[in-house]
Amino acid sequence: MEFLIYRFKCEQDDFVVTDAEHEGELTAEKCGMPVDELEKVGNFAEMGKERVAFDEGLAKRSIAHQGFYRFHAKTFEPVAQPPLSMP
Repeated sequence: MEFLIYRFKCEQDDFVVTDAEHEGELTAEKCGMPVDELEKVGNFAEMGKERVAFDEGLAKRSIAHQGFYRFHAKTFEPVAQPPLSMP
C-alpha cells in the first residue's frame, strides 16, 4: 500500500493519511477541520514497524473504514538552547 499524506495548513502538527482509492474524497471538512485546507506532503510506501509518525496498521483499518486516518505529530520547530550554566 502507498500512503498519501496531507497536512493541515493552519494546524501544521495535524496530518491526514489516505490511499489512492480514497484521495478524491478527501477534504479538510470531512476530516473535522471545516475552516482549514489540506496540503499534500507526499506519497510514502509501507515501512512496517520502523514508521515513526503513525501506526500503519491503525491507519490501514481507519482508511478502510472511513477513507482516512488523522493523527497529530509533534512539531518540528527548533527548540530554544538551554543556558550554558545553571544558577
